[in-house]
Amino acid sequence: MGPPGRRTAVVVRLGFVGLAVAALVLGYIGLDQYFRQEALDGRTFLNLLYCDLQLFVLGADPLQGATDFPLSLQLARFAAPAVTLFALAEAGRLLLATQLNRLRVRNARGHSIVCGDSAAAIALARNLATARRRTVLVRNRTIGPLELRRGRLLGITGDATDPDVLRGAGVLRATTIYACTDDSATNVAIATTAGRVLGSNGGQAMVYAQIHDPDRAVTLQARRLGVDASPGLRLDFFNLDQLAVHVLLTQRPLRPAGARPPRLLIAGDAPFARALLVGVARNWRLKRQDDASRLRIDLVAPGAAAILAALRGRYVIVDEACAVSAYDLELSALLRARRDLRYDDAWFCYRDEEYGLQLALTAHELWHRVRGRIFVPVERFAGLTDAFGDESGQPLLDQVNGKIRLIPKNTIACDPDLIAEDLVERLARLIHERYVIAARRRPAGATDPAALVDWADLGEDRRRSSRAQAGSIGAKLHAIGCTIVARTGPDDFRLTPAEIDLLAAAEQRRWLDDAVAAGWRHASRRDEAAKRSPYVRAWADLADGDREMARAAMRDLPAILADAGFQVVRLAEGTLDVTDGGTDDANGDTGRRDRPHPADPGLGPADLPRAQNHARRAGR
Repeated sequence: MGPPGRRTAVVVRLGFVGLAVAALVLGYIGLDQYFRQEALDGRTFLNLLYCDLQLFVLGADPLQGATDFPLSLQLARFAAPAVTLFALAEAGRLLLATQLNRLRVRNARGHSIVCGDSAAAIALARNLATARRRTVLVRNRTIGPLELRRGRLLGITGDATDPDVLRGAGVLRATTIYACTDDSATNVAIATTAGRVLGSNGGQAMVYAQIHDPDRAVTLQARRLGVDASPGLRLDFFNLDQLAVHVLLTQRPLRPAGARPPRLLIAGDAPFARALLVGVARNWRLKRQDDASRLRIDLVAPGAAAILAALRGRYVIVDEACAVSAYDLELSALLRARRDLRYDDAWFCYRDEEYGLQLALTAHELWHRVRGRIFVPVERFAGLTDAFGDESGQPLLDQVNGKIRLIPKNTIACDPDLIAEDLVERLARLIHERYVIAARRRPAGATDPAALVDWADLGEDRRRSSRAQAGSIGAKLHAIGCTIVARTGPDDFRLTPAEIDLLAAAEQRRWLDDAVAAGWRHASRRDEAAKRSPYVRAWADLADGDREMARAAMRDLPAILADAGFQVVRLAEGTLDVTDGGTDDANGDTGRRDRPHPADPGLGPADLPRAQNHARRAGR
């Protein structure tokens, strides 16, 4: 059932449709009686029907000047024009609604713009509207006023790669632009056009472009991370498969199966399978009890060995957290050859959704081998999700004792808040995860327990600090002549001692500025409530142990980026190495590097190129 206002409108329209039919029938009967009463010629079916239709335009030729009419004709004479007036009013309202929609789009401020005809674009636009965020939908297909009203959206028709169309959608006054067509290249073109329009007119907005292949998403994210975002524009790329995996693992985190790690089956050649494998590896890293407790996964797909090799080359976490076996054969053949295989959960992730769904519904030899559920991510067949039900709903179709579960990817992934967790947010989460892992290996009591929690439970101050650290990675690496690219295989990149020192000093300066701005002050012991910390000091004043902790964090940067599928490369063959064969103290400070003056709070990012050149001169 729809909202009360919509139901009332439907009832009114149906009422006038009934009135039109009644007027037509009564008019015909009344005219037939009138022709016989007045003994008029031409009393045929077509003549009576023609005169009957004339009643809807306020008159009929045989009735001109007459006053004595049968009752049925009298009723039709008033009912028919009423229907005509209602139709004219509805037409005027629809035309007015179209013009009003254009006016509202033209004057919209602080709104979101969703570009695309895809199911993802529609789902995202509706989610934004449901969250009571003003939304403009830009589509190539004509958008009807009724369609907009049903979704409580504004909309225009046009090509979103055209700057004039984006201006017509109010891009200069928008806060967020989403490019969600079925083609990744078109989405990049829309994002580029939006950025160009915003940049040339001083607009401020966040632009998100959907990339359908997870590997392509990482490649473009590397270029995004390598530059400083302009104050008015933030560009990021998102992949719905990665977002859907994040939601699913948040809702259903991996847990040990008794004393052993769980065993999963991932079958299929869709990009979702790759995103899922990487996602479960990251999820398991914090859940496992020791480094030897690795998640067991069977990957069954055409070209499974090549897929696994590519994932291992890009994501070191795959081998760190998982023991993956690749099978380049049909699932049915594997099940026949290995009758000993048992799984805790199974995922069917095929490009051909119909084939994957059919396989899940017919692979009865697998049903008794899966202790948990068989998950089937779907997009085109998302309408069947409700039919199979969930934990709270009554299914219309047999779930095979609750084993088969359809996952509507677009529904769960097209969350504007989730999309807003851009690359910096994900890197911040990785920074925190690695910090927790390292801290757990240190002696008890060496770290504030409040920091050793999952990201979801972490205090906002610490989250903000991790985000700021992640957001400055690209600028700091550029300052020492390095950049970030998508990881393609094992690499032996190492930061030199001088580079680590410069990066650590820059990070301390950044952290100190943020901490002081937030009201933190120096004290011998940390006091969260009073905002006191022993680390609120300039780099030159930090204790030896604290400096080494800062260096360790910078030393870990390549590993953090490798976790996310990136690697650091040098832009030139030379490296920043200013050592002269020894160190001048126990801290590992290089002997020829000039230290900042004690009054200097430390080196900031802007000081790095100057310090780099100075260090190189000193090293010659």
